[in-house]
Amino acid sequence: MRKRNAIGISPSASELTAGAICFVFQLTLLPRFLQWLNPQLGQPLSAAELNFVYYFFNFIAVLLIFPGFLGRSASEVRQHPAYFCQAVVLGLAAYYACTWAVDWAASRLVPSFTNYNDASILALGRSSRLLTLIGVVVLVPPVEECFFRGLIFATLYRKSHWAAYIVSMLAFTAIHIMGYIGTYSAAELLIAIAQYLPAGLCLAWSYTKAETIFAPILIHAIINFVAISGLR
Repeated sequence: MRKRNAIGISPSASELTAGAICFVFQLTLLPRFLQWLNPQLGQPLSAAELNFVYYFFNFIAVLLIFPGFLGRSASEVRQHPAYFCQAVVLGLAAYYACTWAVDWAASRLVPSFTNYNDASILALGRSSRLLTLIGVVVLVPPVEECFFRGLIFATLYRKSHWAAYIVSMLAFTAIHIMGYIGTYSAAELLIAIAQYLPAGLCLAWSYTKAETIFAPILIHAIINFVAISGLR
């Protein structure tokens, strides 16, 4: 009988080690390297192009670092499609319900609130819609899910379910707001944090429900597609 609410597929020890090294590199050195390299080019890349290159490199790194993890996860989808579909549907429903509640509260507490990360992505979309669409829908979900759910969440889940959820949710939130901390007021910062916590929770839960990383990857891709399409 299939065990529920446990992570059936997780990265191997070697994948975790390589993933941790890559995760630190992509957060610290890679952005600085690209920012240094771009002006050296004969024709520097636009912000949208530079953002695409950053996630393209990370996407390739994920494919090279986690081939076994991704292969086993794909096999799990084929073997248990009902669990996979159920996790995706329920995860999306929970995300949009929680997001609606947070946005409703935010509109009353700070009516003029702007999510600067969302605004930045939409600006990139206006600059280069195709590159931004490919980036946020195709490249970003596998990268962020393999690191935040496959690396952080799965590692901690073996020791403490609570720690796995809390740490992965906070890490996922931090990566989306760190660059804008000085821009937000205290109240706006709390709202920005609250807006990303539901995604971190629902994506992690869908991983445990479907027992494959492709559930949060698909949910993440759908959420990003809806957002970039201006439907949310």
